Amino acid sequence: MDNSDYDPTDDSPQIPAAVTAARWMFVLLGVIWLLFGAWSIIRMRVNGENLSSTMLAIMAMLMFVNAAVLIWIGWGIGKGQRRYYYFGLFVLAGNIFLTLTDEFGVFDLVTLVLAVGLLILLLVTRSKYLTH
Repeated sequence: MDNSDYDPTDDSPQIPAAVTAARWMFVLLGVIWLLFGAWSIIRMRVNGENLSSTMLAIMAMLMFVNAAVLIWIGWGIGKGQRRYYYFGLFVLAGNIFLTLTDEFGVFDLVTLVLAVGLLILLLVTRSKYLTH
């Protein structure tokens, strides 16, 4: 079966490499946000910065929600339902925008490169997700 004939609703095990890559990139981004959320919780305990514990807790909660959404999209992308594809584009665009509006460090660079790469992958291979 040729990858160009991929039908996500088909029961065959053949999944295009682009779809598999997109799934794992969403999961990787989700895991990174989980780790960073956990790191923020640890920072709350050793809060030597000027941020309040309440602010750090809110930021950590938002990171955990973002992680869950990214992993959920990774699970759903390629199932033949347009909502995962479009919601994935929306979440990535939001993550990219918010990353650029914050203080920029190594963590931001890693997540930005992954998010932009994934966004480009989704746009270039959109026919793999929009079969119905």
